[in-house]
Amino acid sequence: MRFLAREDEDELIDEADGQPLSRALGWRWTAAIAAAAAIPRLVYVFVFSNPENPGLGVYDDVWHHWQIGYLTKEIGLSAPDGPRLWDLKGLEYFWGILHPLLMALVFAVTGSIDIVLLRLVSVAFGVGVVVLVFLICRRYWGTQVAIAATLFASLLPTSVMNDASGMLEPIGVALCMLGLWCWVEGKGGWAGAAFGLATMARAEAWIFSLGLVVATNLRRFNVRQRAGLWFAFGGTVAFYALVLWAKTGNPVYPLWWNFVANALGEWGTPITSEQVGARPALGLALILAVAGLVWTLRRRPAGYMLLTFGFGYWVFTAGMLGFTSFLSTWQWWMPISRRFEFPYEFVGILLSVVALRYLPQRIGWSAVVIALVAAQVAWVPISAAFGPTEVAWRLTMADATHLGRWYQEPSYRGHVLAIPADRPDITYGLARFGGVDGRHLVSEMYGPFDGDQPAAAVRCWLAKTDVRLIAISATDSNLTLLVRQNPTWFVRVGTMDEARWDVYAVNAPPPTAAECASAR
Repeated sequence: MRFLAREDEDELIDEADGQPLSRALGWRWTAAIAAAAAIPRLVYVFVFSNPENPGLGVYDDVWHHWQIGYLTKEIGLSAPDGPRLWDLKGLEYFWGILHPLLMALVFAVTGSIDIVLLRLVSVAFGVGVVVLVFLICRRYWGTQVAIAATLFASLLPTSVMNDASGMLEPIGVALCMLGLWCWVEGKGGWAGAAFGLATMARAEAWIFSLGLVVATNLRRFNVRQRAGLWFAFGGTVAFYALVLWAKTGNPVYPLWWNFVANALGEWGTPITSEQVGARPALGLALILAVAGLVWTLRRRPAGYMLLTFGFGYWVFTAGMLGFTSFLSTWQWWMPISRRFEFPYEFVGILLSVVALRYLPQRIGWSAVVIALVAAQVAWVPISAAFGPTEVAWRLTMADATHLGRWYQEPSYRGHVLAIPADRPDITYGLARFGGVDGRHLVSEMYGPFDGDQPAAAVRCWLAKTDVRLIAISATDSNLTLLVRQNPTWFVRVGTMDEARWDVYAVNAPPPTAAECASAR
């Protein structure tokens, strides 16, 4: 059986034309597949969703990714201690360096800071995943399996929605898949470079990429290909680790804070009984994925590397979400979230292989069509999770625009606006609609507002940063107390209703040099 053939013992031939599949697919076919995958994603962005609203409360991290890319372009690349990434919340290196640098380049080339650019970038990488699914599946299981797997990757609602969200997963998955394709094409160096770049795009890609590189040693291959893979992967990761060490003091900073620290519960909240209820389903998925991974590593069938990646992805997702402190993040919409996008695509690949390699053609295609049609029911929870965000988005942008109008008054324009660190969506509204440049924004998180600092330290920070306007969250007890204790320092300008921020003009008396020296 073709599915059970060992990958290192079988040069696979496409039954459709009898030609070795190492021959590259024509550009016209590749372009046609890419266009077919792009159409539903672009329709979702521009027809069925607001292009500038990637989802508040569900994927609010998109705003944060935008903020890091924008502020890196505006401040970080030219900072005195730069070039470096920049953020108002201190998480600039939390997700990786590739996306912020890519978005800074896109902003510079297009001359736009519209958040829809993040969504188009993730669409482009998501389309790349679809193309690579076709190429890899066609190589090992023939054209019909490849077409069916491509239909799943193109049309699953979770894939369409998540690829169009502006999140980072499509970038990390695309680079891992590119590494797989380069490897099966015998290009070890390019494979290693792609796996290395994937670690810069998504924290979990550290685990996936290293696992795939190790998995290549479990099959026969030529020494030159192996050397190229390890040299390129090791060199890329070593360079990245040096950058992280220099900028954060931790050479594996994203891996540590995203997974190790989270798994140990350093950032987590108590796990609820409702969240524990998700464990049986995740446990079953974990058992099946472990069994599939063990079988793959022992038998090394055709498509061995893709199967290793797919089963490994399921092991990681089900294990981390179900059986570590990560379970505290579980919400009802998690099964339709970005964390399950490629795992569902991988299920589509497995279904395509089984249906079209082991069943009569008519029955196999019927099963594929029925499964794909049934999967469209996922649009119901997607609509429930993302649909209600439009009203909140409009209110947030109205608040940000109003704050921008206050900032444009002569007393404040050109000086610095201090804002809370936890609302990157408002940062977007200020820059996009309020006319406030990123270089004129500072985060209150970096100020001496922990409740124990002397008044001189506060005045020195306000003077040093040139803050003339400050927005204070109603939940910030330290800053609220500071305003009450120093009523002459702050003059109320107004309130932002949706954000629950109070806005004040800053009129603190200028500090002396001696006061600032003693406050350091």
